[in-house]
Amino acid sequence: MPSGYNISYRNTEYTDCFTKSNTISILTDSLGGNYNIVGLEEGTDYSITVALLMDGAVTDRNTVLQATAEAAPSAPPSEVMVASVTSSTITVVWGEVPCIHQNGAITGYSVQYGVMGSGSTESMAVDGDSSGGMATISGLEAATMYEYQVAGRTSAGPGEYSSTMTTLTSVRAPTVIDSSVGPFSISISWTSSGPVVERYEVEWQRDSSGVCPDEHMGSATVSGGSVRSYDITNLFGDSSYSIRVNATNAAGSAISDPLVVSTVEAAPTAPPASLSSSSVTPSSFSIQWGRVPCIHRNGDITGYSVLVHGNGSMQMIDINDPDVLTTDISGLVSDTMYLVQVAGVNGQGTGVYRDLAVTTPQTVYLNFGGMNLPTNGLVNISQLGNSTDTGLVCSTDQSTDGTPTGGWFNSDGTMLSTSSSEGFFVSDGSDGVYLLRGSGIPVEGIYTCRATDSSGNSRTVFVGLYNEQGGEVVIGGEIGFTLVSELTAEEPQFTLSCNSTDGPATSVIWTRDADTVGEGTTVLNDAVAAHYTHTLTVTGRLGGVYVCTVSNSISTTTSSGQNIEVASSPTNLMVTQETPTSFRLSWTPPSPLGDTTGYTISYTGGGSSGSVNVAGGSTDSFSLTGLDSGETYTISLIGRSRHIPSAAITAQIVPIPAPGQVFVSVSSITATSISLSWSVSSGRVASWEVVWRPTDRGTESTSGPLSGTTYTIQQLDPSTNYTLTVSATNVAGTTDSTPILFSTASNQATSSSSELESGATIGGVVGAVLIIAAATLVLNVAIALLLRRQRGNYSTSAKRRHA
Repeated sequence: MPSGYNISYRNTEYTDCFTKSNTISILTDSLGGNYNIVGLEEGTDYSITVALLMDGAVTDRNTVLQATAEAAPSAPPSEVMVASVTSSTITVVWGEVPCIHQNGAITGYSVQYGVMGSGSTESMAVDGDSSGGMATISGLEAATMYEYQVAGRTSAGPGEYSSTMTTLTSVRAPTVIDSSVGPFSISISWTSSGPVVERYEVEWQRDSSGVCPDEHMGSATVSGGSVRSYDITNLFGDSSYSIRVNATNAAGSAISDPLVVSTVEAAPTAPPASLSSSSVTPSSFSIQWGRVPCIHRNGDITGYSVLVHGNGSMQMIDINDPDVLTTDISGLVSDTMYLVQVAGVNGQGTGVYRDLAVTTPQTVYLNFGGMNLPTNGLVNISQLGNSTDTGLVCSTDQSTDGTPTGGWFNSDGTMLSTSSSEGFFVSDGSDGVYLLRGSGIPVEGIYTCRATDSSGNSRTVFVGLYNEQGGEVVIGGEIGFTLVSELTAEEPQFTLSCNSTDGPATSVIWTRDADTVGEGTTVLNDAVAAHYTHTLTVTGRLGGVYVCTVSNSISTTTSSGQNIEVASSPTNLMVTQETPTSFRLSWTPPSPLGDTTGYTISYTGGGSSGSVNVAGGSTDSFSLTGLDSGETYTISLIGRSRHIPSAAITAQIVPIPAPGQVFVSVSSITATSISLSWSVSSGRVASWEVVWRPTDRGTESTSGPLSGTTYTIQQLDPSTNYTLTVSATNVAGTTDSTPILFSTASNQATSSSSELESGATIGGVVGAVLIIAAATLVLNVAIALLLRRQRGNYSTSAKRRHA
């Protein structure tokens, strides 16, 4: 008699997740029966065997194959994450549905997405198998936060969706529009780059490829995405500017095409580069000037305006030729200070004037009045009374015996003839009267009248030039000094001058520290021959006490000594500290200081140059500020005195560059942590900083400054999307990595390892470069997913870049 049944079943697929089998024995006193097997997997093939028990022994077996019905997956796909983002697309990748929850053959996936918080979603079907998949959601709005979910699908339909994830699309490039243009400003606006924009950056640069090569550029940041206009000021007139706007959010940045706008012409905003005088006389002088600096012309210079103020009046001179840079000014009054002003002129008017003060010298008139030298009663000299026929008369004293003979002689001992190139003539008068006649005599020189009587007695009388008060001929006046030198020249030249009045010199001797250094050069200063200038040119830095001694046959005059101070050179110029826009310079002052009273620092670099004076001979350091970040500068340092600078010492300063590209690797992600490491492509790094925040919340968390190149962020929220950035900092600035988007695992998920490389970019990656990089990135992610699925150990590698 049958004692019961032995019922057994097993999963015929024998996979890792379908291993369930069981044996059930049923005792019954009948030859038939039924039994419900429960706890089976949907969509699974089972082998079921029913065996008849006879007195506890198996006597007969019957085996059948039976399949359970498929059901929708009871769990979502694993490891759902973003592979890449553009302004209109989001590419999502995911892993397999846990096989025990597949409930049949996975035939594809469903992706639901929509604008976060809108309450409206769209769905898309993606073909695939149990190993996972990838989908690109397209047609999205730029700079918009989207949420999305992924579910596996069997023949019974889609199963459970993954937790909601959010991703921000990158911005689209704005379009720049100009609203108003003036001579020194441009007002612009631009189109929106999307609803979620962190900032707009306005950049402008002057076109320097034309006639005026001077550069001018600038930038400004407009925070937030609601303000989309900006007034660019402090520009230059009649100049073409290229303007661009760069939009940025956490997902990337995009820059507009340039808008080229030309400012309106305006009057010049700077005076001519230089203004000096020459050929100064009691009644006239000449002036010369440089051109208006190119960038300040604000249009084409058509000429120059010259104003001359002095003696209670103003003289206006219009120069209608832009290439004429000099003019003569006449009709002036002697011994009067005049203010001269010169400005450039263009089609919009007269620009800024440059001023120069010029003083005309005093006019000294000749007066040969009433000179009587009765020596031995031999010779008398007096002025001719005829005002229209001026001259001197030399006559013998009639009380002497005999008839004297004589005449007029030049300073070299030559008797003057009755016809002379100097514009006068002589005539022998009767009774020993010798006449020196002519208009304006003497033009120049010292003259003598000599008479000798029959006994051989001779008398020579010198007649020179007289000042207004008359009197004896003398040489006088204080020494004056003119210094001319180039601060960086190895052998600067300087010029000394002293002035004499009342007569020409026959000898000019210069001494330095009582040693003779040269005879110099004598120049007649004005037409009436009253002033003489005696100059000496000195090559090199030869300091000391200089004295000018002027002589003629009448007298000798020695100037007071003038101490020419020469600064000594400092040494050891170096940089002890630097920031992005400054250098701290140090040097060793000369020892002893001598005549050094301070220093001049000159610098060139970054398309600009400048100089600054530092007081105090013992000063040994100075901070040079206002420099351009990252530029190389050549710096020159000289010692200064009251007169002659020292030789220059120079140094080339190469600034520390900001850190290069920052690369970030993610070694593991769990439900509550992420482990990072990083490196930099170039440059020195003083400290690192890690900043992260959930993508659906604005609260940031920061760790830093860090000295190492690894860090683990703890206490994260499970199943949450985060944005992460690593920053490298040195004295030259800070370089940020491209933001990394990652998701923490759920509390039930096991940790996985992945590597995410991030390269720092400047100004964004736009156009074709972005498209190629994104396409390559997606392909690499897909290949990595498939390869790791085949190994049974899924991981993903995704290259994050700015859109």
